[in-house]
Amino acid sequence: MSKSKKIILNVNPQSHCRATKGDSIFFRIPREKLRPDGLRRLLRLERYNNYKLDLLAEAKKKNFTIPAYGMSVTFYIPVPKSWSNKKKKQYHGTFCQSRPDLDNLVKSLMDSLLDEDKYVANLTATKRWVDFPSGWIEISLIDEPLQEVILPPAKE
Repeated sequence: MSKSKKIILNVNPQSHCRATKGDSIFFRIPREKLRPDGLRRLLRLERYNNYKLDLLAEAKKKNFTIPAYGMSVTFYIPVPKSWSNKKKKQYHGTFCQSRPDLDNLVKSLMDSLLDEDKYVANLTATKRWVDFPSGWIEISLIDEPLQEVILPPAKE
């Protein structure tokens, strides 16, 4: 399977934020009346909503839509500021094997760019550390749709 076109979305990757029906109350209560836990939750939801809007705007600016036939996504995560310079240089470009979880990064990407993601059939994802102030998302599109369709086994 060969990969061709690459798209760079200059948005710092963020993981999926699960929102519930009850979370809508945080948007109706004035901020000064929210308890600290409620304010933290509201800020997290707002940050996630802004991320989704920024990612969608960046994708539209580059005329990018997610193809149903396949893509490969690499999330470049900035190393924590608290790490020493030696550790930052050591981990630059290596696989990120800590938070944020890869499945949550993919969920946030799909939620931002698609109304319905059931049609995406082929996706590979990777996350890597980078020693830069902010990260980005790199998407490699696959040249052709999958040629072989595998049918379920016949019932006997």
